[in-house]
Amino acid sequence: MLGASFDAVEANRKFAEKYSFAFSLLSDTERTLGVAYGAAEDANAGAAKRIAYVIGPDGKIRHVFPKVTPKTFADDILGVL
Repeated sequence: MLGASFDAVEANRKFAEKYSFAFSLLSDTERTLGVAYGAAEDANAGAAKRIAYVIGPDGKIRHVFPKVTPKTFADDILGVL
């Protein structure tokens, strides 16, 4: 599992440590990943939408969560895995 944020590497590291993430949090400061996956309209976006994708080992998107709610996301994703 991976996560991505528009924040810088150091900010992501601190955030991931604070919340004990069990996955890597990528830094997408140029918004390339965010634009490609629809989390931002363009590279000038100030913040990313909370979107999640389940991507299979073959690289194909298996499921899309167009609006992630942090309180329920763990249960939501477990329901499709």
